Amino acid sequence: MALSENCDVTALTQALQSADPDEQMQALDACLSALTDPTLWYWLIGFTVVCALVGALIGKYKNAVVRDTLLGLALGPIGWGISLLLPKATPKPLCRACGKPVDAGDRHCRHCGAAL
Repeated sequence: MALSENCDVTALTQALQSADPDEQMQALDACLSALTDPTLWYWLIGFTVVCALVGALIGKYKNAVVRDTLLGLALGPIGWGISLLLPKATPKPLCRACGKPVDAGDRHCRHCGAAL
């Protein structure tokens, strides 16, 4: 049985079940060449970058750029859905005296000591 250049699951299964080691090696070589094809990797890297950029755009709208960029990068379109379902991030309140962020329950600014 001759295996074509492409990695086909049914042909690979049949080749691995046969007793001919040359046929098995041809099948494995065809699949290895398909996995190491540079075009596949260019598309994969491009898709990953696009997913991260769309996640960053969603994060810009939701005030959580890092969170949503990482979700888009790691999960792709599923991460976009998760990002859209997560609540909008609220910014920390700022100290009136120095303008630096403080926690909501603080009585005094930890940066300048002013009463909040």
